[in-house]
Amino acid sequence: MSLKTILVPLGGTDNDPVALNAALSVARDFDAHVEALFVRLDPRDAVPMLGEGMSGAMVDEIMRAAETEANTHLLAARRHFDAAVQAAGIELRDAPTTVEEPSARWREIVGRTDEVVPAEARLADLLVFAHTDPDQDAQGYATMETALMTGGRPLMLVPKVVPAEIGRTVALAWNGTIEAARAVSGALPFIRSADRVLVLTAETSVTQAAAGRRIADYLAWQGINPELTIVKPGSEPVGQAVTEKAAELGADLLVMGGYGHSRMREMILGGVTRYVLNHAGLPVLMAH
Repeated sequence: MSLKTILVPLGGTDNDPVALNAALSVARDFDAHVEALFVRLDPRDAVPMLGEGMSGAMVDEIMRAAETEANTHLLAARRHFDAAVQAAGIELRDAPTTVEEPSARWREIVGRTDEVVPAEARLADLLVFAHTDPDQDAQGYATMETALMTGGRPLMLVPKVVPAEIGRTVALAWNGTIEAARAVSGALPFIRSADRVLVLTAETSVTQAAAGRRIADYLAWQGINPELTIVKPGSEPVGQAVTEKAAELGADLLVMGGYGHSRMREMILGGVTRYVLNHAGLPVLMAH
């Protein structure tokens, strides 16, 4: 797999520059194209159960307020995009060319974020989101969670302070699951170009240390010589033990599966995934 297209959903919040700067940094490393996507809510979708006990004036007022809010976020997102692209010195481009160099494009789509972002994600090699506090930006967090669970592509989550380089030392959190295998597959461009690759296997009641040796063997056939570390979580959560060990070993990218399941259309994330989404201090590449 190569890494040629990167999707960055924007919301007109302070998270936009964080995600954009990380995506443009990765694009420069891989001569990739960054699609900055802003989803405009159709004002009609802002009206709950249209017509149920609402006067026409009330409906109009809700739609006008939704349109005003959407325009405010749109203008902020566009400012963030223009500033990030200009600072990075990246060329704007609407179509591929034969020249191998990073590029970027701005796109707007009208629709529901939870439907548009996963659909667009399936046409990208990687999604990039900034770490989002669900208490401060519930919409942004929900978009990220939905993209992870239903987008079908690897998702990179970056902290507020983006490292100078992403992917020089890559740590793989391996437990032998389908999600972990998909994450490793999605991260292969980073793994192949890294200076160091670390395999971290947390020895638990459900994961044996031997699982780490198996993925190390697999990577050796890919021409990669990883360093294997067995993590022995004490009383702290597995997610905490793995992220702390990755940071301690100098990793600037952690690769892991994103676990969870859908229950009546509500996304339920596993404990390790939720811990890493909420606490990781380094970029994390996940796949479900």
